[in-house]
Amino acid sequence: MSLNTSNTPLCNRRIMLQALGLTVALPSMPAFADKNLARFSDGFVWGVAASAPQTESRAGRGRSNWDTFADTAGAIEDGSTNSLCTEFDQRYPDDLALLADAGIKAFRFSISWPRIQPDGPGTPNVAGLAFYDRLVDAMLERGIAPWPTIFHWDVPVWAGDFRNREIAQHLADYAAIVAGKLGDRVHNWIVLNEPNSVALQGYGTGVHAPGLRSAKAVFAAIHHQNLGQGLALQAMRAALPAGRRIGTTINVAPVRPEGDRVENEAAARLLDTMWNKAFLDPLYGKGYPSSLTPMLSSFVQGGDLAVIATKPDFLGVNYYTRIYARAAGTAFGVTRGEPPANLPRTAYFHVEPDGLIEVLMRLHDDYDAPDLFVTETGFALDDPPPLDGVVEDRERIGYLASYLSAAHAAQKQGARLKGLFYWSATDNWEWGKGFTKKFGLIHVDMISQKRTPKRSLAYYANCIRHNAVT
Repeated sequence: MSLNTSNTPLCNRRIMLQALGLTVALPSMPAFADKNLARFSDGFVWGVAASAPQTESRAGRGRSNWDTFADTAGAIEDGSTNSLCTEFDQRYPDDLALLADAGIKAFRFSISWPRIQPDGPGTPNVAGLAFYDRLVDAMLERGIAPWPTIFHWDVPVWAGDFRNREIAQHLADYAAIVAGKLGDRVHNWIVLNEPNSVALQGYGTGVHAPGLRSAKAVFAAIHHQNLGQGLALQAMRAALPAGRRIGTTINVAPVRPEGDRVENEAAARLLDTMWNKAFLDPLYGKGYPSSLTPMLSSFVQGGDLAVIATKPDFLGVNYYTRIYARAAGTAFGVTRGEPPANLPRTAYFHVEPDGLIEVLMRLHDDYDAPDLFVTETGFALDDPPPLDGVVEDRERIGYLASYLSAAHAAQKQGARLKGLFYWSATDNWEWGKGFTKKFGLIHVDMISQKRTPKRSLAYYANCIRHNAVT
């Protein structure tokens, strides 16, 4: 049975989904009395997330830093590239139809900078803007609110990288173009995705693009991303109509020492400063942590910290698990350690739902109680193949329920949590891991590109229907 639903009437799509087992699963979920439901606050945003460089093909856009990285022998675990990904740029009607029929209310996606400015700064690519124009309209037509991320790691090659200060202004100019084009219909915006992952993994450990291993480059990337974020937020506020909200997303993780060695405690404090505080503190007007000032001083110019201290309208939080730190003879004196052996693990990360409570309450207490959205959380599993039109991934349902329960607990404790986006809508190309990690609520056969819903999509739909953990 084909899953090409883009030209299928709504009633017929629902018949098709019932045949696949999705809508059958919704009413078959256990009936809960109201008192047993952990309900979220009214207006809670239920969404899914994705990114352009992980789902869109290379067709119609300029070359990116991740193209260069993926084309380097040995850089990607399974030897794949991002040349096709899931062809979202061509198949988005199929994906949106499945999501809409499951009741998904919001879609966090990203704009591909190399698609908007493929060859250089200045005048944008008309075809690139037109694609996102159609995509936003397609979401709205299906009752899905678009939540675009301006920068989700794909830099056009002409722009260089974050060692250079000039990239900050280029990013801001690009952000203003996109905001001016889509701002009449898009109400919620995200500037950056995980600048900490970009700086430490792309410029420090070399496992992400651009594949550098340089302490100096890490600190340049920290500051120039923060500066670009501030300049972009200013430019977007000038370009957008009144009432639009602009946030940004940071992968916030509690950092704990590996084991009980004293030197690992100091390593954990250092890694927490570099991973979390180097991005959160200046964003909220606290400046850089004093321990990092000597390493950042050569990059910071007069007025930079005022530009960075934008205090966004909301903060996006990506949370998967805690980080464990171990002292090591590296340039930073710290490396990632091993978590406790008794923690459950997915195919990628260990599972710690209580860490989400810790993160949300830390942000609430330390950064003036901002409006918070969990903009990513999800679980990579070795899913079984589709059977009778559905993928049975009950383990993912259990993990998701535990993280939703943690999010609900933080909200009850006072965190201003306004929504949650599951990562990801579909299986996709997972950066340096290639196609080896499957996070999606929708299975994608990477050869045929056929889409098949997973049981977890039905579970998530049931939570949305009740606005609660079910």
